[in-house]
Amino acid sequence: MQNEWQSFLQQQSANINDKLVTDFGDPLAEQAHALKDNVIADLSRLDVLEISGKDATEFLHGQLTGDVSALDANALQANAWCNIKGRVIVSFLLYRNDDRYYLLLENDMTGLVIKRLQMFILRSDVSIDNRSDELLRIGIRGESVHTALQGYIDTIAADTTVNILPVQDSTPRSIILLPLEQARTLWQKLTEQAVPVGSSAWSLCDIQTGIAWIGKKGSEEFLPQSLDLDLTGGLSFDKGCYPGQEIIARMHFRGKLKQRLFLAEVSISALPEIKTKLYVSAAKQHVGMVVNAAMRTEAYCLLLITLELKYFDKETVYLGTENGPVLTFLPLPYNIDV
Repeated sequence: MQNEWQSFLQQQSANINDKLVTDFGDPLAEQAHALKDNVIADLSRLDVLEISGKDATEFLHGQLTGDVSALDANALQANAWCNIKGRVIVSFLLYRNDDRYYLLLENDMTGLVIKRLQMFILRSDVSIDNRSDELLRIGIRGESVHTALQGYIDTIAADTTVNILPVQDSTPRSIILLPLEQARTLWQKLTEQAVPVGSSAWSLCDIQTGIAWIGKKGSEEFLPQSLDLDLTGGLSFDKGCYPGQEIIARMHFRGKLKQRLFLAEVSISALPEIKTKLYVSAAKQHVGMVVNAAMRTEAYCLLLITLELKYFDKETVYLGTENGPVLTFLPLPYNIDV
């Protein structure tokens, strides 16, 4: 099904590289549209896992950082899975659809997550299934395109499988999960109201709203509260045990958290690698790292970074080297105590 979908997108002018939609012919214009206009994007860079069974809620609650038991039906939750040292193996969005869950994650982590999660099922009534070939992922942002989506929903049969996942943003933004036969029709309907954009343009929206995606390159490097998951609903200090909980809770209750997630931009012409180090003149070692990055224009890059709190707003922060490009900090849509 994925090949059919990508063939369809190519007919809609999509440029595809390694199964990723890079753009629809004008990447710079698409980046400019992404943060201010109605846009639509293919999100095949994310896979979708379905977790079901009568013990699914209890199982996920005992493995993930967020309070899964408090997640309402048809609601979306930022979340993460950690190792025993409290470092994030993978971050994702968790959606509850009645008695089952959909977990959206970077597709370079899918095989590892399935294999390692299955080790903890034991005798629980839990199934983990990769639905990425059955449920396509489409992202939309903007008022008009959401109105068009609702118009489409009103015309289809009640038993048609279309899941709408509301994503955190100041502007209405959603991820749609649906089968191929609906996806082609919906795409053509929504592009009457929205500009098609590539994957990196959609990433700008995530970065601007503080949604940190941890895939293979950043795996087992960051603490969940260093990614601000406790500020965005993806980390609970009141739930029971889960992998890494003891270290994570100790850091919280003893007030020893050193780093937080921040939004910044930098004048640079090439995208920095994940885990590129950050420096200040007052420290001999690096004081933070790049978590996610996307080009906003030819000359400016938008970044999510971790940074030691004591240097925020007090020191000039450099990217890559002690004399590298200077970061300019931008506000996130939530408050950080520094």
